[in-house]
Amino acid sequence: MNPRLKSSKKWTSFPKEYSDQIQAVFKENFAQYLDQGDLIIEGRIYPEEIMLRVGYLEKGRLAQANFEVSMNYSQDDQDAVKRIHNCVDAAASMMMEYLENDGEVDFPYTWKEFPFQGKKIYLQFTTENTSLEAEADKLLGLSEAAMVHEENDSDEDALSRAEQSEELSPPRDEDDFTSEDEEDNEDDTEDSGPRMFGGGPKKKKDDLH
Repeated sequence: MNPRLKSSKKWTSFPKEYSDQIQAVFKENFAQYLDQGDLIIEGRIYPEEIMLRVGYLEKGRLAQANFEVSMNYSQDDQDAVKRIHNCVDAAASMMMEYLENDGEVDFPYTWKEFPFQGKKIYLQFTTENTSLEAEADKLLGLSEAAMVHEENDSDEDALSRAEQSEELSPPRDEDDFTSEDEEDNEDDTEDSGPRMFGGGPKKKKDDLH
């Protein structure tokens, strides 16, 4: 995984419980497709960037379809968890469009900015195989443990510093989500994607390209 910001050097993974919750939500929403392939969830927290990769590896293939999302976040605003929610919804929209069109999509292969849920979000599509990428890193001596713990903090502590006032929760009801958006002035009227943490209908998002 390659971050968008040049300043993004040190990072920690999403806490395991967060990744497990995200995986469970995707499995629930895309159950009809996942008997044909595997789902890989990877999330990183950089000092100023949240990055999520949702990988879909069809059985018998080496190329992995990766729906990658990046957003800026502010430790001062303590908005890391909200940005993770945005990233999950955007990745879900990409994945739905990909699967409903049998992979015939025109996603950007380098980071490109899009408006999403009233925020700036950055998307890209890659085909790196996570397992092969990890093996290559091992051969190069780039162990995941060394990179993840470069800051000498646990993943949970890193997220606690980034977001102290909000917990990642199961999908919220629509009224709660609307109330939060009104407070944040985040206009969602242009978005029709799967609202995996928003509780809205699961519909195909308008073209991302």
